Amino acid sequence: MKGFMPHDLVGWLTTLGSISGAVWVVIKFTFVKSFNQLNDTIKELQNTIGSVDQRLDDLDKRTLRLEDWREYHSKKDDK
Repeated sequence: MKGFMPHDLVGWLTTLGSISGAVWVVIKFTFVKSFNQLNDTIKELQNTIGSVDQRLDDLDKRTLRLEDWREYHSKKDDK
């Protein structure tokens, strides 16, 4: 390693450290922020789906009651 001095190593470590720090900041403010927003959106959608599912269950119950009522009264009218 002719011509290699310790200050060269310090220079390269400083340069690599600075570049690594810059890349970390870019990743943090782009990808991590985007993933956090995506997770929040998914949670909101899960809540919406849960409320829609509950409304559909209620609709099914009401429909069954109406069908039972109609069937009961149609049999009653047939007699």
